[in-house]
Amino acid sequence: MTMANRGKLPIVVVAVVLVVVLAGGVGVFVMKGRGAKKGGTEQKKETASLALGEFIVNLADQGELRYVKATIVLAVRGEPAQAGHGEEKGPSPAVRDAVIGVLSSKRFAELVQTGGKERLKKDIVIAVNKRLEGGEAVDVYFSDFAMQ
Repeated sequence: MTMANRGKLPIVVVAVVLVVVLAGGVGVFVMKGRGAKKGGTEQKKETASLALGEFIVNLADQGELRYVKATIVLAVRGEPAQAGHGEEKGPSPAVRDAVIGVLSSKRFAELVQTGGKERLKKDIVIAVNKRLEGGEAVDVYFSDFAMQ
C-alpha cells in the first residue's frame, strides 16, 4: 500500500462504522416505536364475548316486507352486568332491545350496499353502550346474517 492509500483507510473505516451505528440506531428507534404501540394495546383490558343470541327483525322498508335474521356476539371490555334480575341469565333485555331498535331502523338498501354491515356494527356499538352497565362494547360479530 502506498502512503496515500494508508491515509484514506482510517477515514473509510470510520465512515463504515458510523453508517453501521446510525443504521442500528434507526433500527432500534423504529422497533422501539412499534413495541410501544403493542405495549399500549396490551395494557388495555382484554375483551370478553357476550352472546346476544338470534334476532329476527322486520326492516324499515315501506311497501315491502323485508327482514333480517342475525346471530350477534359482542366484544365487551370490562365486566358488564349482563344478567337480568332474579334467575334470568344472559344479556339484559335492555341490551337486546337496543340491538332490535337499531336493526329495525335500517332499510334493506342500507345494509346491502358496500359498508352497510360495518355501519350497522358501529350503530349497534353506540346503542348498546348507552345501555350496557359496567362494561363497554368495542365490536360486534355476526355469526349468522341473512336478509330477505
